[in-house]
Amino acid sequence: MGHLTAAAPAETEAGLAESVSTTRQYHWQDDFSPAEQAKLQRWVDDYVAAMDGLVGPLPFTLHIYMHRYAGAREPVPWAQTQRTDRQGVIFYVNPAFSARALRDDWTAPHELSHLILPYLGRRHAWFAEGFASYMQYQVMMAGGVLTASQARQMYLQRFERAQGRYDMDDMPFAEAAPKLRDKRQYPTMYWGGAIYFWEIAEELQRRQQNLPDVLREFMRCCRTNSGNLDDLVQQLDQVSRTRLFSEQLQAFQQGEGFPEFGR
Repeated sequence: MGHLTAAAPAETEAGLAESVSTTRQYHWQDDFSPAEQAKLQRWVDDYVAAMDGLVGPLPFTLHIYMHRYAGAREPVPWAQTQRTDRQGVIFYVNPAFSARALRDDWTAPHELSHLILPYLGRRHAWFAEGFASYMQYQVMMAGGVLTASQARQMYLQRFERAQGRYDMDDMPFAEAAPKLRDKRQYPTMYWGGAIYFWEIAEELQRRQQNLPDVLREFMRCCRTNSGNLDDLVQQLDQVSRTRLFSEQLQAFQQGEGFPEFGR
């Protein structure tokens, strides 16, 4: 295991120490050259900074575990979040890929976005994966990797593909989601779940609000609370001063067929 690095808190105008970015520690699980470490750390640091700017810093130390996956045909063939006392992301990377290839990969913004919400359990994977899938392009936009028009096109393409693969029109999406997972129809589950957040974001905009600001307030008040879906949705309703999150959850739990999405 290699060295650890961490972001330090900065001084505010009032002179009080306050973290302006997520504190993070890097754990090098395999041998990486200094140049490889610098490239990989810059890649993650840039996306952490983009997420911080979008919704605020995580209220805990972010642990990043780097494993070498030499010979992989993509920059990040596998990654997952760690939800223990040490919350973070485990990455398996092929460091032979360029900094640009890493930057253009969606894996880091997806996995980092998971940590904005508490772990909700396997039963509610559609909600958690839908959130991370929706947020990955928001973080990539914040990081200057995608334009708003590019992101919108990518969202709609993935929604339409998921809709075309969905074959459980006689049951609500939340009920169908575990069956999709069991059938390994992961993209259908992920992007169907992402529509939950797409529709809420669209409605918030119509009300002169935005989802990142709601999430920023949630991070300040409630992120360290336990991971219960009903409690989470209630908290998001409270900080947004709406009933959008609970009403949308009810629609996903009771309305039959693939979720509707505005184009």
